[in-house]
Amino acid sequence: MTSPPPLTQSRAVSPDLEWRESCPSTNSDLVARAAQLPDLAVLATADQTAGRGRLGRVWSAPRGSALAVSVLVRHTGAREPRRLGWLPLVAGVAMARAVRRLGVDDAGLKWPNDVLVDGAKLSGILTELTDHGVVVGAGLNLSMSHDDLPVPTATSLALQGVPSDAALADRALAAYLRELFALVAEWRTVDDPAVLRAVVEPELQTLGRAVRVDRPGLPPLLGTAEGLDDDGRLRVRSAEPVDGLVAVAAGDVTHLRYE
Repeated sequence: MTSPPPLTQSRAVSPDLEWRESCPSTNSDLVARAAQLPDLAVLATADQTAGRGRLGRVWSAPRGSALAVSVLVRHTGAREPRRLGWLPLVAGVAMARAVRRLGVDDAGLKWPNDVLVDGAKLSGILTELTDHGVVVGAGLNLSMSHDDLPVPTATSLALQGVPSDAALADRALAAYLRELFALVAEWRTVDDPAVLRAVVEPELQTLGRAVRVDRPGLPPLLGTAEGLDDDGRLRVRSAEPVDGLVAVAAGDVTHLRYE
């Protein structure tokens, strides 16, 4: 698949959209230029050559087979840690909704912001805080075949039956930006965490599941995911301590299946 300028649908959503034929990392680029860019500036490509995932992982894909997009959400007023903690979750909801609009009905979230279809990863979100705003990066697998997938537990829009034509990147980008901009506007005006919980929790396939959480510098946590707290942290009920509830701010979550 080739790049799809003039990106008619996407440019109708975002007047500050920059498309690159190739880019090492859309997130790194926006982080470096955050001071000069307007609110909701967008950088996107279908050829990211040095992409990064969560926890420093490398994110790569054959040229033209995946969309990488980053958006600068500028700070408005004082930075509130509680409010900032919800932004990655809101971005994940935006991508899940966009993917469903494209025809993948079973898409949902694994906390904090991976988009899954039947347990296979379709998209991931990486947010980075700067002095001027938060850069919200997303990677979405577009036209990858089974042979292209980076890991067997991944999937793509094409593998989920979405037509892989020359306009797929434009349709996907426009759908995501439309959902993201609407949710960011809501996120900026909401003071009650209960409102954000009501937006995010229905999208989380993690809730009610037995999970393993691998946390930096801590032993693995086994338990049942029960919900989100006021900061967007995952509440996991663990057997240790007995019937203890642990709020997880960061970590890798695995959905466990017990026969």
